[in-house]
Amino acid sequence: MDDRGLDGADELTILSRSELADRVRQRTADLENLMDTMVDVLVKLGPDGRIRMANEAVGEMLGYDPDELVGKPIDYVLAESSDDVELSSMLHSGELIEHLLREGSVTDLESYFETKDGEAVPTSLSASVMTDDAGSVEGIVCVATDTTERTEAKERAEFLHSVLRHDLGNKLTVIDGYLDLLAETDLTDQQREYHAYAENGVTEAIDLVENVRTLHQLDADEELSSISLSRVIRETVDRHADLASQHDVDVETDVDELHVTGGTLLKELFANLVENALVHSGGTQIRIRTAATDDAVTVFVEDDGDGIDPADHERIFDRGVSIGESGGTGLGTHLAAEIADTYGGELTVDDSPLGGAQFCVHLERAR
Repeated sequence: MDDRGLDGADELTILSRSELADRVRQRTADLENLMDTMVDVLVKLGPDGRIRMANEAVGEMLGYDPDELVGKPIDYVLAESSDDVELSSMLHSGELIEHLLREGSVTDLESYFETKDGEAVPTSLSASVMTDDAGSVEGIVCVATDTTERTEAKERAEFLHSVLRHDLGNKLTVIDGYLDLLAETDLTDQQREYHAYAENGVTEAIDLVENVRTLHQLDADEELSSISLSRVIRETVDRHADLASQHDVDVETDVDELHVTGGTLLKELFANLVENALVHSGGTQIRIRTAATDDAVTVFVEDDGDGIDPADHERIFDRGVSIGESGGTGLGTHLAAEIADTYGGELTVDDSPLGGAQFCVHLERAR
């Protein structure tokens, strides 16, 4: 008999009943073995939201024997969230199952599972509805990943940010104030030199704290809105008027009355670019101007300083990269680029018509 044309389906049709049963048992065993070797909790629910099957990971994570959970509703192993009352209500009111049956899936839903001893375990929950060939719901597969370490790391980061912003920031402000008082006393030339070093160090430290604070804010969700570009630029220039006078730099603006899509950090973007030009460009003139199309606005921040080597045009936006001897901490331009990206824009650098560097902020024009 010539069987060269047989495919998988043809092969199954000629298997005996016992051979077919053995093959089904083997595939079922392979699937169960795969489920039980998973680190994540996996449960299969019926259309009614009750657990029909659970893998061995429920023992490791929650302390249950898988058979203990069969027949229980999914909210039997879901814990209340004190941080998100709305989420807890959804998980425990049957709304989660209704949402799944309506939408078909959820991905990376922050939730809490409850152990047999009553402890809450933070998890990332994903679930999908299973249907048969006719489109009828067969069940729901849920996978929960333990995010305890991730949650603890996030809490530690929040604490450190709080210490950095509040405690360290306040102490640096106090030191800066005493340095200002010290500058008003009679100091020798050498003492004034040391004082200048100290004041520059404190100023850089305060700027670093502010930059870290702003980077932290970027992680938070923010509702974007229409922002008056001329107002932001005007307030930024006014904010740096003393610094411009100190460095003997003339700041010129030619900004049209335009609105862009952005948020509260847009001012920080331009503040970083203006401050960078005032302190590090080595120039005497800064010009801020705009150009616009129906969909986009470009803001040019130009100076007549030393400029930036074309070889550094890309890497200047990398975190921690400091260009030149007076390049600062390497966070300013990186931060500005991150803010532009967050608001759907882009920050680039080129040679300025004035002879120095030209930073180009590309933003979406507000409708």
